[in-house]
Amino acid sequence: MDIRDEIISRSEQLFLKLGIRSITMDDMSRELGISKKTLYHHFDNKDALVEAVINTHVEREQQIMEGICARAKDALDEMRNIGAFITVTIEDVSPSALFDLQKYYRKSWELLMRKQDTQVMGCIVQNIERGIKEGLYRNDLNPEIVAKIYAKATFMVVDEMSLSASKFTRRELIWELHNYHIHGIATPKGLNLWDKYSSEMKYYDVQKTVV
Repeated sequence: MDIRDEIISRSEQLFLKLGIRSITMDDMSRELGISKKTLYHHFDNKDALVEAVINTHVEREQQIMEGICARAKDALDEMRNIGAFITVTIEDVSPSALFDLQKYYRKSWELLMRKQDTQVMGCIVQNIERGIKEGLYRNDLNPEIVAKIYAKATFMVVDEMSLSASKFTRRELIWELHNYHIHGIATPKGLNLWDKYSSEMKYYDVQKTVV
């Protein structure tokens, strides 16, 4: 890993754990054991660093999602594994990181929303088309419209996650999102399989305390 990638990786870890606004470029140079001159050689300012973190994060998520889709046994297996991945991904994200990104780094927030909207839309459209072919989803669906509804619901969940006072755990939010989505599009055959998969979803254990 070269120094630029290391800066991005470590910055992402700190931003997700402590929030973005609280971490300064001075903090980053001390954390990495590099001079501020070296840091500013790779990134003109903190805004540029945040944007690079967002781009790297989205690209990594895209690769993981593609792997999930490639390995899934069927469309519903795909959705439960997407749910598992999202749950694991967001468990350690500080609410302040999401809040800071929305309020103080609008350009990066809008970049994240655009890229994830494209990513989510493409993934869900393909999933719905697959599910219809497998007889797991209704054949009267408009995949693009349903995917858009799912994407917007996902962003609403993200907004709720950014509230430190939310009464819902993140696992509850992700579980309800996917359970609601599947019950709206599945055939009886699909619902039976979803019930089976649901009983195996250890990562949706809402009894656990999630920060």
